[in-house]
Amino acid sequence: MVKMSFFNSFVQAMCLVDIRLFVCMVYAPKCVAGEVQRPCRSFCQRAKRGCEGLMTSFGVSWPEELQCSSFPEEMCITEDSRPEMLTAEGVVDKLNAGGYSVRGKSLTLRTARLLLTLVDADKTGDLDQVEVFKMEHYVAVARREYVESYAKRNPPAVTQVQLRKALTAREFNLDEETFRILWRDHHSEGGIDYDDFVAVLTKLQILRDRFRAQLLSLPCDCEVASFSFKQFMKSAIF
Repeated sequence: MVKMSFFNSFVQAMCLVDIRLFVCMVYAPKCVAGEVQRPCRSFCQRAKRGCEGLMTSFGVSWPEELQCSSFPEEMCITEDSRPEMLTAEGVVDKLNAGGYSVRGKSLTLRTARLLLTLVDADKTGDLDQVEVFKMEHYVAVARREYVESYAKRNPPAVTQVQLRKALTAREFNLDEETFRILWRDHHSEGGIDYDDFVAVLTKLQILRDRFRAQLLSLPCDCEVASFSFKQFMKSAIF
């Protein structure tokens, strides 16, 4: 994750979008029949051409470990390969296959749709390989917190106090009425289960991302929200 994030600012600036897929294939490669699938040398060369000039202008060299001569020319993934695309149904299957369930309980299709909305940066309605990687990392963090902090209860669930603490830690500072509605919509007997815990966190993150996308940075060292009531309602009710 650290090495991949190194490229993030360059990607958002001027690099070819292919660099994201290339870097993902290098640092989080797929395995097929026990064999690591590495990007082809030509893919590396294209990614390097699309980014090295910008990196040099910032005084940063192309990493030694990504020298294109070290990549294969055969039995590899080319730049023309299309990344895996997942719909919400595919997200459920992917997470189940990856072991992201808790005590045999997996995430529902409803929560998968929220996860897709959260990480679907290009708004295509499905996830490419880079977005799948981000989604899996996001779910892994939430799952680890649930398993380590809440799954030991019987039945396993998040209490009101624990949920409020979890939201505050993420700087979701809700007023009492908003928190009460959120709790009412998601809790069952004993508290909030794993699926609803991920759903709550994801809903709030989507809202925060959408709100921040409407902020205007002004020279007066202040920020102004620029959105209509209709846009806000659309974000609030999805």
